[in-house]
Amino acid sequence: MNINKIKEAEATHYMPVFARDNIALERGEGNCVYDTFGNEYVDFVAGIASNILGYNHPEYTAAVCEQVHKLIHVSNHYYTEIQSKYITRLCEASGFQRVFLTNSGAESNECAIKLARRYFKNHGGNKRILAAERAFHGRSLATLTLTGNTAQHEAYAPLPSGFGHFKYNDFDDFKSKLDDSVGAVMLETIQGECGVRPFSNDFLVNAYALCKSKGILFIVDEVQTGMGRTGKLFSFEHFGIKPDMITLAKGIAGGIPMGACLASEEVGTSFALGDHGSTFGGNPLACAAADSVLEVLTEGGLLESSAKVGEYFGERLAHFSKYNFITDIRGRGLMRGIQFIDKLPAAAIEGKLRERGYLVNVAGHNTVRLVPPLTITREQIDGLVAALDEVCASTNVM
Repeated sequence: MNINKIKEAEATHYMPVFARDNIALERGEGNCVYDTFGNEYVDFVAGIASNILGYNHPEYTAAVCEQVHKLIHVSNHYYTEIQSKYITRLCEASGFQRVFLTNSGAESNECAIKLARRYFKNHGGNKRILAAERAFHGRSLATLTLTGNTAQHEAYAPLPSGFGHFKYNDFDDFKSKLDDSVGAVMLETIQGECGVRPFSNDFLVNAYALCKSKGILFIVDEVQTGMGRTGKLFSFEHFGIKPDMITLAKGIAGGIPMGACLASEEVGTSFALGDHGSTFGGNPLACAAADSVLEVLTEGGLLESSAKVGEYFGERLAHFSKYNFITDIRGRGLMRGIQFIDKLPAAAIEGKLRERGYLVNVAGHNTVRLVPPLTITREQIDGLVAALDEVCASTNVM
């Protein structure tokens, strides 16, 4: 279909919520996507950190196609072998004992919120949940409330009660907010949507220790950072901590809608029969896709190789600190952000890179976010670095 007809249909029928780039993607192969004109782009967006095996990965594609011929979906009223196989593999890989499968990151975080509240009830009280300012945990009403974006809060008030916020990376403020009304804390080790902002090692270790000393649940939102994105299967592993719960989505099934809430035995058995549910969560197709992703990561060697490529990525990006209009370069593994001064819109950099055959996106405060497939190569990283260097070298900021 002609891109103008695609845009016409969008303008006529789709609710006006997406600011789309002026291209229509048609297919993908390896770490590249192709638009309706046949132009090739190396993809450093990957469906926002979702397509971690790139496109048309042989083992993944075969596993999904095989499952399509068996069962795509059945109700969770029934057992399926593939779901049983997958949850066993996921729990063994993560060290958690209990899991609930969902369709998205917001649903995974909703599950964590409900599970935490059920846990509080079972232990005799109502408690609040704290999250960091400028965090992003989803777009449902509860996860939107947990997300520290007051502008969004005002647009959708009245919002659910029982949530609070602490200042990003400020342990003194965090400690002051952790009163007897708080039962759980949820945070991302790297805040993705607000511009790839990592919490410091000291903050995370001290916040975790303080929560454990007070019997407060510690929940890590691994929706963007999980599944090998930071060089380890889960980002919390970098800090020597063990949360009570983690949430997953995005890369968990390689681009097929899927999510998970993982919990310890004590917390994960807080739900009673019928307390929670999902029609599509953990269906056979999603489980087959997720099982293939986890197998490729943990048994196919991708986790180790992508960790090395992520280190290389960081080394190559450090080169851009020489430009005075770049204020920060941050991130870990294959999750990186480059922040520009306000006079130079990151969206302009995004457009110039797209013209040169590289897809990136803008997140947070004027930051280019880079979250390619974990199968990205050093050569493709070199190509992006060369293109960005060309763009930066030709940029004049008055």
